[in-house]
Amino acid sequence: MHSRSSDRDRPGWGSASDPLSSVLLDLRLTGTFFCNSQFARPWSLEIAERDFASFHFVTAGDCWLQTARKGRRAETVNLHPGDLVLVPRSPHQVLSSNKRKTGTPIDELPAVRLTESASSVRVGGAARWLVVCGGVRFEGFAATTLVNLLPEVVVLRGAGASPIVASALEAMRQESLAARPGGATLMTRLADVIVIEAIRAWIEQADLSSGWLAALRDPQIGRSMAEVHRRPEDAWSVEMMARLAHLSRSQFSHRFGELTGEAPMQYVTKVRMHRAREQLGAERVSISELAARFGYESAPAFARAFKRHTGLSPGAVRRERRAS
Repeated sequence: MHSRSSDRDRPGWGSASDPLSSVLLDLRLTGTFFCNSQFARPWSLEIAERDFASFHFVTAGDCWLQTARKGRRAETVNLHPGDLVLVPRSPHQVLSSNKRKTGTPIDELPAVRLTESASSVRVGGAARWLVVCGGVRFEGFAATTLVNLLPEVVVLRGAGASPIVASALEAMRQESLAARPGGATLMTRLADVIVIEAIRAWIEQADLSSGWLAALRDPQIGRSMAEVHRRPEDAWSVEMMARLAHLSRSQFSHRFGELTGEAPMQYVTKVRMHRAREQLGAERVSISELAARFGYESAPAFARAFKRHTGLSPGAVRRERRAS
């Protein structure tokens, strides 16, 4: 539900006084799944590189996570009970009870399917280690942009968590130990909450001197960016954005480029193309209708701009969505 215009400058979710929160309302998680894993003896599992984010939540027993991506320094993290680690771009990973560089491929473990989005693994007798491993996809412009800014691993320590996060982590721990009706569904929802909390914790500690997040936090530039995200179909111009920021056209363009590294109208086009891609998959809308909606004179002109920014033609995106 949209706020009334008279409410937009009041503090709170989606208000103009907090553009970052407003844009991050578009942060969407889809396809969350998890595997509740129990090990009775020392173990090591290997996860191949994949095209969605990974998360690992430790319920019992210390363990190690090592990530390796070509051209990047390997990351090694020691995890304790109550800790959650988010791996946004899911490079090659080794999760183990002792620090190791190799392990059993996760697909070769004796998994039992519980639901469409949940499975369980049990190796040995009484478990000494309990770990919830899972994956999630980020959708929407804000989500995909944010994922590219996140570090290789984001660790949410249970010991230093806020009361809300600590409660969610504890609920996830209890659900991982009990086989209660509806537990798999609740675990999936909790995983979404905790992943978002891990991202929010990183944002609160991040260096915001420059870049997309810094621009959103800027009281003048962020206001204009948030309005573009709310209404990408409007006939935006640099002058309109500058007026919202209470800056001159030249001051606005300079400050915007200084923070984001791109020109204001380049950013507007990027937001429009991401929104158009979402609408291609979610609506029965023609290319001509989308072209008119986003201010293009013809369907071919829109299609060229779309392919230039997304790497795919509108038709290819539509076929891709239908096949999934």
